[in-house]
Amino acid sequence: MLRPSLPMATQRVATHGFPSEQAAQMRSLRRTILFFCLLCLFFFGSPRPGASHNLNGQLIVRWNVPVTGPQGGHLDWYEIKADPENENNLIVCGGKRNAQDNAYYGVVYSSHDGGRSWKEVLEDRSSSWVSEQSCAFGSHMAYFISEASKVIDGRTNHELGTTRIFVSYDAGETWTETATTGWADDSNSVVSKPSASNKQRLYVFYNGNSHFNAAKRLGSTLDFFTVSEDGATVSQRRTVPGMAERNYQGVYPSSSMLLSDGTPIVLYEAVEKRIDANGIGHLQIGAATFPSTGPSKLSIIANATGSYGPAGRLCPGTISDSLAYDRKHNLLYVAYNDLVAGRCMVMLTESRDEGRTWSKSHELHAQGTSSPVMYFPILTVNQDGVLGLLWDGKPKASTDCWYFSISRDAQTLADTRLLAHCYAQNSLREQSSAYLDTVAEQAKCDQPAHLLLLTRRDYLQRIGITTTPDGVFHPLWSTLGNGFGDLRTARIQVNKGLNPPVRRHINPAALEDVTDRIVVLYGGEQRLDHDTNSVMVDISFRNRGSTRILGPLYLHLENASSDFGIVSLANPAQFSSLGPDFLDLSSSMPGAALDPGEETSPYQLTFHFQDQHSPVRIRYFLLKLKLRLFRERPH
Repeated sequence: MLRPSLPMATQRVATHGFPSEQAAQMRSLRRTILFFCLLCLFFFGSPRPGASHNLNGQLIVRWNVPVTGPQGGHLDWYEIKADPENENNLIVCGGKRNAQDNAYYGVVYSSHDGGRSWKEVLEDRSSSWVSEQSCAFGSHMAYFISEASKVIDGRTNHELGTTRIFVSYDAGETWTETATTGWADDSNSVVSKPSASNKQRLYVFYNGNSHFNAAKRLGSTLDFFTVSEDGATVSQRRTVPGMAERNYQGVYPSSSMLLSDGTPIVLYEAVEKRIDANGIGHLQIGAATFPSTGPSKLSIIANATGSYGPAGRLCPGTISDSLAYDRKHNLLYVAYNDLVAGRCMVMLTESRDEGRTWSKSHELHAQGTSSPVMYFPILTVNQDGVLGLLWDGKPKASTDCWYFSISRDAQTLADTRLLAHCYAQNSLREQSSAYLDTVAEQAKCDQPAHLLLLTRRDYLQRIGITTTPDGVFHPLWSTLGNGFGDLRTARIQVNKGLNPPVRRHINPAALEDVTDRIVVLYGGEQRLDHDTNSVMVDISFRNRGSTRILGPLYLHLENASSDFGIVSLANPAQFSSLGPDFLDLSSSMPGAALDPGEETSPYQLTFHFQDQHSPVRIRYFLLKLKLRLFRERPH
């Protein structure tokens, strides 16, 4: 059962046939291209949000990269999980839309370099409707839970569907199907810790409908089953006691984790039947813990209003409420949307007794007098107790307008980064075949058959966020990409040095040219942004000499040009005392000096351009520039 919702590159230059003088020009062009090819190859893509480096801020976005391939597709249900034992290992799992087959398949992507590069490692094609997946990391193992509905004459029959359990022993690189069981609606999963007396177990939570009985006023429940460590044995299904009597119209687990003592805890969203006189629906948010001894325990966290019904347009139902756990301080957090005084707010509540009781909710707002309206908050916390929040700037589950913020005090957002640009997309022109879904409803009782052609572009149901053991944030969101869909993630670190550098006047004559001692490298991201008429590229620098290069290190840009118009440097952190063409690279250095063989972190160059229709016959270079690097002469 789905939640209450709407119905269902590079160009090669050919020389064949050119006159001799033109062929000579092409050979000259090729020689030039050899030098600039790494810079240019990636610029012919679509507008995508790139890495961001606010040198004086609290966040450093090391990269912002696609998880999915360039073919794109509708991406509506995904979560990201990190290996608790190795910060380099991450997996993303979810549902992959195949427009040609008019089908949804299960898929897992894996990364072994901290989320910088990804590859597809598993695809579940058990039926034409494989959905509502979840995944989890345990000790030395990873699990993937994939639901395949039974599709008959184009209609899904979840009650006849199958849940497949897949296990990986190499951090998500290879997978083996180990067991099957019945359909587990809206699944969420977590792995318990192994102990001296017990092996680890996989817990799978789901929306249970077996107790629903309108006549007896019994509703949906939170159900669960466990899976043995090797994935081969599935336990009997159980219901969390005390839920059926609440007459919920659906109980959807949204996130789960382990407390410090190894107890699993799951957050759920329960849809209440009542709609008040103002047409406002209600969503009850709760948590359930599963101690190793004794029955599971429930706690009601909050009653969110305006989550569905007519008021849902003001404060819509969540994509996925999230539970965050600060292990250092044994502190639980939950963030959710609520309609307060006619305004949709991000509300935060916390528990200091492992989920038994919760504080009164308060608004988590941005610094300053006016706070932006934030929707669909997805929360996590790193090892230092810093909260990370992924949120949308639009009141609909859209594939754009995503932001990331942090909070150190659980009261205000200290810094924010834009991850996916905001667009006004309501016309047919902005739709794509990749988002289409055809639903056929067969004729009944002399009634006509129905054919529905839907667009699923603004139909996100789950995204995610996680932190790795090194304290790095990894948000996961879906964007428009090149118009065919794009699933992306970023590596975001909290900047330890929050004090801005003190600017002092420096005479350029006092600088020493060290260009020949440094290698300039591609830094991991490049982007052409038509909204801001800008082009961005990340570069990094390696000391190829035999001696240390003491900082500060300055970059001087010369003769920036483009075949497509006039370009000018637009970096917000220029070192003004040296002039508009000098940039201070000190913040990207790992320390006070660059040792032999050592490399800086990526630094983003941003150029604004004015498009011109020049008579240039061959337009190849989006950007050409010369770089020189300097340090201050030793006294």
